[in-house]
Amino acid sequence: MFTEHPGTTEHLANTGHHDRLRLLTVHAHPDDESSKGAATLARYAAEGVDVLVATCTGGERGSVLNPALDRPEVRADLARIRREEMAVAREILGVRQQFLGFVDSGMPGPGERLPDGCFAAQPVEVAAAPLVTLIREFRPHVVITYDETGGYPHPDHVMTHRITIEAFNAAADPERYPEAGQPWQVAKLYYQLALSKAWFQTL
Repeated sequence: MFTEHPGTTEHLANTGHHDRLRLLTVHAHPDDESSKGAATLARYAAEGVDVLVATCTGGERGSVLNPALDRPEVRADLARIRREEMAVAREILGVRQQFLGFVDSGMPGPGERLPDGCFAAQPVEVAAAPLVTLIREFRPHVVITYDETGGYPHPDHVMTHRITIEAFNAAADPERYPEAGQPWQVAKLYYQLALSKAWFQTL
């Protein structure tokens, strides 16, 4: 389910009639593209849309849900494993993918602080910079990301929403992030809701 951000516009800026349509989806970790909206990405890719997945972190602090693989040597090599899984997912979905280079924040417990240097601990303006660059290089017509809840309260998901809003607004402004390339106005921004907002708010 998708809801349209109120700041979107019908204008497809600087596009010719024969341009290939481009869609950018912004996710927090490797595997989020597969568990959240994969069918949508695969459909548009199959219809000829140029689909790019931006993955904010490497998923270094992710969970190992398969008990048979939850071993110390697997956890020590989790970043490499998740990159390999991402490569397979990319081929299956028919999309392109790019890591933004931030470190997974993990899921701190109540009262625990975020790890030093992690994605969710970065200033929004700093963390949004590589996404602004990517938007100006790829020039998507549509961007998809999580709503303000992040889909669930993982700090990296909430941060992904925040930097996507920052980048969506800044990418078209030539005075912001001037080192990030030529400005580009994204036509539409959608929030992806895996669950209904009413259901989520009752949790």
